[in-house]
Amino acid sequence: MRKRFAAAMAAVMTLSLCACGGGQKAPEPAAAPAAEQTTEAPAAGTTQAQEEKKEEAPGGDGYVVALCNYSIGNSWRAQMEQEFMAEAEKLKAEGVVREYYITNSNDDINKQISDMQDLITKKVDAIVITAASPTALAPIVEEATEEGIKVVSFDNVVDTDEQVATVGIDEKEFGRIGAEWLVEKLDGKGKIVVLNGIAGTATDALRWGGAEEVFNQYPDIEILGSANASWDYAQGKAAMESMLSAYPEIDGVWSQGGAMTQGAIDAFLAAGRDLVPMTSEGNNGAIRSWIENKDNGLSCIAPSNPTYTSAEALRVAIRALGGEEVPANVVMDMETVTEDNVDQYYREDMPDSYWVLTELDEDTLKKLYQ
Repeated sequence: MRKRFAAAMAAVMTLSLCACGGGQKAPEPAAAPAAEQTTEAPAAGTTQAQEEKKEEAPGGDGYVVALCNYSIGNSWRAQMEQEFMAEAEKLKAEGVVREYYITNSNDDINKQISDMQDLITKKVDAIVITAASPTALAPIVEEATEEGIKVVSFDNVVDTDEQVATVGIDEKEFGRIGAEWLVEKLDGKGKIVVLNGIAGTATDALRWGGAEEVFNQYPDIEILGSANASWDYAQGKAAMESMLSAYPEIDGVWSQGGAMTQGAIDAFLAAGRDLVPMTSEGNNGAIRSWIENKDNGLSCIAPSNPTYTSAEALRVAIRALGGEEVPANVVMDMETVTEDNVDQYYREDMPDSYWVLTELDEDTLKKLYQ
């Protein structure tokens, strides 16, 4: 039976599209191939339904797994997909995974539902999903679970308890950290603007929910306006240009995405406006702009969602397939880039679109961002 778990989501998730966007001056990473083939050793602890699927599937006893992704529309999501591929390839080499699929619905909810139906038809053993909608994808996730498929949602999680687990950072805490820092920077009063992510996604709602709870405690913090800029550099810059035109006084920017913050910084500079405190994220371009403009008065903080959330979701799914009990909510550690440690995260040899919290090796990163 389907059951909403808003309280658990508020305590945990990330709807991560992270959640995040690409930098301005570098090309987006290349999209991943649709599927890979492999052979693998038998695994213990599978259900009867999963054993039946394996008997019907030719080519060995390894698990067949999938990433059901709703978008690679920004560089966080493209890097996240590569993290899944890298982990899946590692598991292939170890004989744990035989084959894997990757689907992308290009922000189309109906297409993602169709992608899930196709994966169910393929009788995969596990699906990790980052969802275009936490509610619209719930019935198809439940259908997959009924078919004996281990489903783990991550980043933008699915609103149902009929899945193995949700995986990600505490997205509400992400929003709270930035909001509390901004309030402190402004001594509890000032006019601010807000840059949110993609409306309707869990990450967007949770990050803003955490921030809004903080701002509601400070009546002298005035929110002038907000925009959904999809965690994207160009959209963040355009939204900030509009708000700079509309508001002659802006004291701070609460942004829930690094590339949007980079766009906001550039919009302020182009308009000749004094830089103000801005929240950010672990995007290389945003960190570069932050470092370059420290002497111009810019201060930032950047709680960050690692792109390897997808790999962790896959590891959780594999543990569940092996019969291991996993927590319903797997909360990952959240690193925060601050004014004291920012130089440790910036990589001059990487483009703006690179995300600093990664498990990818140097060879993969070079191929991804060549």
